[in-house]
Amino acid sequence: MADAVTLSRRRLVAAGAASGALAMAAAVASDGRRATARTLPAPSQDGVTEISFWKPPHGLNDAELFATLFEAFSQEHPNIRVTHNIVPWASVDESFTAAFAGGDPPDVFYLPDEWYPKYAVQGQIADLTPMFGDLQEEYDPNLWAAGTYQDTLYGIPFLAVIHALLLNMSLFEEAGLAAPQTWSDIEEAATTLADTSQGRYGFEIPSETGWTQLTALLAAGGARVLSEDLTQVAADTPGGVAAWEAALERIAWEDQAATPLSFTIDQRLDLSLRGQIAMMWREQSQVATWRAEAPDITLDVMPLPPVDGSDGQPAVWTNSGFLFMAEGSAHKDQAAELIRFLASRRVQEEYVVNGVNLISPMVGISTDDEDPLVAKYLSLLPQGVGPEMSVHWADAAQALRQESQAVVTGQKDAAQALADFAAIVEPTLDGE
Repeated sequence: MADAVTLSRRRLVAAGAASGALAMAAAVASDGRRATARTLPAPSQDGVTEISFWKPPHGLNDAELFATLFEAFSQEHPNIRVTHNIVPWASVDESFTAAFAGGDPPDVFYLPDEWYPKYAVQGQIADLTPMFGDLQEEYDPNLWAAGTYQDTLYGIPFLAVIHALLLNMSLFEEAGLAAPQTWSDIEEAATTLADTSQGRYGFEIPSETGWTQLTALLAAGGARVLSEDLTQVAADTPGGVAAWEAALERIAWEDQAATPLSFTIDQRLDLSLRGQIAMMWREQSQVATWRAEAPDITLDVMPLPPVDGSDGQPAVWTNSGFLFMAEGSAHKDQAAELIRFLASRRVQEEYVVNGVNLISPMVGISTDDEDPLVAKYLSLLPQGVGPEMSVHWADAAQALRQESQAVVTGQKDAAQALADFAAIVEPTLDGE
């Protein structure tokens, strides 16, 4: 483990201007309503085609950021007007399903990789190969490949995220502990640093988006959620069981050193910013929040280490989001112009990297003043695991989360939980 990254107070405050995407997404989702950004006025009243763009938010200022970008788009394309709808994360599936079923889908939309296969199989997403195949060389090859499902290019990569184990090195140093290298080190640190009577916890287990941690945890044990041919569950292996035993059965249940499942995102964020969680499962965009609100906390980041005795790998969670065109769009030429604009380097720099502090999937895009801790997150990208591209992924992820909670609360051991997970999910798999 490299030395922890520490910045001066002055630079920390400067680096913390933007809030983290995960905390923001939770805040918007809890509202339960769709916020609609203003519709840009048409440059003229005649001959103007109106198209719609839907996207869940990645920043509190999403509407303002896109308003500026769409103003530039309207100047380049005065005969196209864009209506921008911000769809809360909590109602994404409901909103898109209703729009497609009603025959009135958005012309262009954004979805993460784990959700779009469902709509591709239903014939709701257009094949983008003939329109955008020329862009492939501009993107990271792995992220570009994730936009292809069953040999068809459906999505153009728009942004990417990394979740990894964020360490509060201030707590480690106060206790005379070095950064952990193995799961034994993690358990020792979690039990040593936890003091629930003082509201301090050694290890964070997120309840809302737990599949990101659980998938990486399986990879640390040499397992995966589904088999490569998408016909079987592949999580209930000896390595997968050992990984769940290490984190969920021992640290969370037996040692009682992890954050309770009842804690909300806001509660865990508040605890972590007050220095009360030693090891946190966090997205790289949240670094800015620490820099702004807890600049005196020294942080480091690491992957989940391989489980002893397994063929696992150091693992972090990575996934990406894509731009899509509705197959039912009545304005595909105009929608293609919007996608090409949103896929430009200008948008990557202004929105993805500098606007919401996320990762650009394009080659050669970086910030002018990159936080060293964010740079360390980015160095973990080759160790990333993400969702398997399956129409059954969302249901499998939900079942995985539920079974993990049974382990954390002592209702099942790791082996039984993963066996039950296989029994629930495997009958639904059909190889697509």
